[in-house]
Amino acid sequence: MINLIRAHFARLLQSPVFWLGTAASAASGVLLWFPNAAGLAVLPPLYCAVVFSLFFGTEYADGTIRNKLIAGHSREAIYLAALATAAAVMWLFLALSSPGIFLTARLYPSGRYAPGQGALAVVTVVLASAAVAAVLTCLCMLVHKRAVLALALVFLVLGSVMTASAVYDELQGYAGYWTVEYVPTAPAPGELPIESYGVTDEGPALAQNVYVPPEKPPAWLTFFVHVLPAAQVFRAVDPENFSVTWTMPLCSLAEAGLATALGLALFKRKDIK
Repeated sequence: MINLIRAHFARLLQSPVFWLGTAASAASGVLLWFPNAAGLAVLPPLYCAVVFSLFFGTEYADGTIRNKLIAGHSREAIYLAALATAAAVMWLFLALSSPGIFLTARLYPSGRYAPGQGALAVVTVVLASAAVAAVLTCLCMLVHKRAVLALALVFLVLGSVMTASAVYDELQGYAGYWTVEYVPTAPAPGELPIESYGVTDEGPALAQNVYVPPEKPPAWLTFFVHVLPAAQVFRAVDPENFSVTWTMPLCSLAEAGLATALGLALFKRKDIK
């Protein structure tokens, strides 16, 4: 399998579409700064959807997979080599397009993670990306028409990000927040009102910040936040609203394993002409 992975990377280094994706990822990391997790969630998978469809999509057309089988490589080794290559490319594009999550373990200048949360957030993002790579690899190894594969990968990525965005927006309605309340008071005799004083219907009042604790979201919403990789990323890079839980990367590991097992089982039965 090591030789198959080396062969994939040798082809990647000669592929213009790979270098285009690498350049686009690097340009995104340098030129773009996203106020939320949208760029981190959509850009690396979207770049990979294009690169994978054009790179792995030629495996059937060129007869590469058939030649590997004739050379004595097992279907398991062929599939797992493609998966390892896809995961490595996904992580490369992730590191280039969103270096902040790795360099500082936080996205917002004002946001701070609790001790250990920064590392857990990075692990969550990395494993969520691996789960996406496993799903994309599954399609790449099963769909032999390059045009169909390209459309399937792009629409899958965009659809998953849009769904995760809607789920996360709903979840934000249950977040805690700070608000201003006025406590009735009166300035001392001869004291002029200061900026912290306001005027209510009952007279002068002192403004104070009050934290409203978050409400518990419904079970179905928590479920989708855990099982959608893009939703995991949204939550992982938003330390101001939510903390990351260890169950999130475990869900990504389970999804990557299920996608790999399903793809490998179907690839073993696929008729390769």
